[in-house]
Amino acid sequence: MIVIRRTCHNPSFSWGNWQPKGTGDKHQILGRKDPTILNLAWDEFYFWDGRAESLEEQALGPIEAAGEMNLPLDKALARVKSIKEYQPMFKKAFPSSKEPVTLENIAKAIATYERGIISDDAPFDNWLKGNEKAMSTSAKRGFVLFNKKANCAACHSGWNFSDSSFHDIGIDDNDIGRGKLVKVESMQHAFKTVGLRNIDRHRTYMHDGSLETLMDVINHYDNGFVKRPSLSSDIQPLNLTEQEKKDLVEFLKALTSDDKPVTLPNMPM
Repeated sequence: MIVIRRTCHNPSFSWGNWQPKGTGDKHQILGRKDPTILNLAWDEFYFWDGRAESLEEQALGPIEAAGEMNLPLDKALARVKSIKEYQPMFKKAFPSSKEPVTLENIAKAIATYERGIISDDAPFDNWLKGNEKAMSTSAKRGFVLFNKKANCAACHSGWNFSDSSFHDIGIDDNDIGRGKLVKVESMQHAFKTVGLRNIDRHRTYMHDGSLETLMDVINHYDNGFVKRPSLSSDIQPLNLTEQEKKDLVEFLKALTSDDKPVTLPNMPM
């Protein structure tokens, strides 16, 4: 029997996890939410704090992390090598390698797969192409708010609605995020800007999974954030009306595509 584990990056939850925070070795709850791997091919930094500069580097990190998979890389390599079905697959994928099954090639294989996880056209895209019926009137109002009064586009820019940068958005916790890596005030409590494609499938939000709904997210940005020296200058009270909040949520929902779950080939896991 083949079991495919999708506990951290489930396609049904926009390639993330429905739980507020990740679950690691021996079922321990981790400090941060499992981030989505959707549309990562265009990013420059990986993990919530950006500590990895390539998908290949990111791919091996959770395997050996004590709190996550807790598997030394040498043992991970031995485990992959012990599966005879992998041998011809690695030879085919890496024909120039004298020894196809290596940690480097394992990282390349995972990273290449992740680069293929891309969102499809959403109602918003169809509306941009000229289909006026693709988005509701409320969502259209939300788009205007997104770019103007709510100022969401200051960070959520581009086709994937992310500047791929790091900001302190005022989440009330003790995790200083990128501040551990970059010792400047603006990076204290700063975390990577999440792309908004398929965002309504995330189920919980922010790096710590502390917000349960998109409306909770809107309320946070409206005036629910913690004020501190590192807070991004783009985070200001918005004074949104209840209708404006609903319109923003409707626009965010219009960024979700009807992607079909990926069907993986039968292989030992």
